[in-house]
Amino acid sequence: MGTRTYMKPNILNVEPEEYSQTAINTLKSVANYYEKQSDIEVHGIITRLRHKLDSDFLSKYPDLKYILSATTGLDHIDQELCNRLGIKIISLRGETEFLNSITATAEHTITLMLALLRNIPTATSHVRKGHWNRMEHKGNELKNKTLCILGIGRLGTQVARIASAFQMKIQCFDKHVSEEYWTTTNLYEALTGADIVSVHLPYDSDTHHLLTVDSIMKTNPSAYIINTSRGQIIKEEDLVKCLANRHLAGVAVDVLEDEFNISKSPLVKYSSEHTNVLITPHIGGCTYESMENTEVFIAQKFKQLLRLQQ
Repeated sequence: MGTRTYMKPNILNVEPEEYSQTAINTLKSVANYYEKQSDIEVHGIITRLRHKLDSDFLSKYPDLKYILSATTGLDHIDQELCNRLGIKIISLRGETEFLNSITATAEHTITLMLALLRNIPTATSHVRKGHWNRMEHKGNELKNKTLCILGIGRLGTQVARIASAFQMKIQCFDKHVSEEYWTTTNLYEALTGADIVSVHLPYDSDTHHLLTVDSIMKTNPSAYIINTSRGQIIKEEDLVKCLANRHLAGVAVDVLEDEFNISKSPLVKYSSEHTNVLITPHIGGCTYESMENTEVFIAQKFKQLLRLQQ
């Protein structure tokens, strides 16, 4: 009886910039690793968030079996098409125990909150231009503000714990009741009286455009909205309307409704003329520590999968 020969899959990293060397070494132990596509059959793709893995993208790789993405959100990947094509997605989704050690996005959420309420970007720009007038940048404190957290899962809980250290009042919206914080399954009830809203829900058909003019108007006048989850959860046009009518005092987001066409974003356009909108390019999880740890985790997860398939 012959011994079956194991053929290493060919893995192409389409976003190799500063990719974890430890992760690369792990991948090389079980696969042929490439950073430039040569004349090979590509069995696996490594991606971050730069590419939209839709039918046009996937059609270039007819032999594709695996997609490795060190992310929890997967809206950059056509999951339904992958299921039909038999392509397995290896991601961080559902890896709760490991993800509890990753705090980058929660930290960025609080960073945006502070930067927005304390007018940090405009104050910094002010000094760079040679000025020194503190009263032009008078801001607000987090202490005693009511923070509405939409989604009290891993990230929402991390944000709530940090916010509690600032003595903020926490109220949450989620399908599942938190044992640690006051939670309601009624969105309007959660938003009522909120000074700051922070979005930490996963994106799906239930959360698409969850925040519109009607729901945003339930917050206190001059409220702030922070979104480090997914842009499609908030209807951008409505966000701009609430900024324009001054119901919202400011918005800080790390995500947009369509990150592959930012020139069409109503919020980006509004931010070019108003200083009360802060937008960062999806950098919530973009720290040296976070990316190193998550990329190594995904490489190890892929290695374990291949061993099971041998």
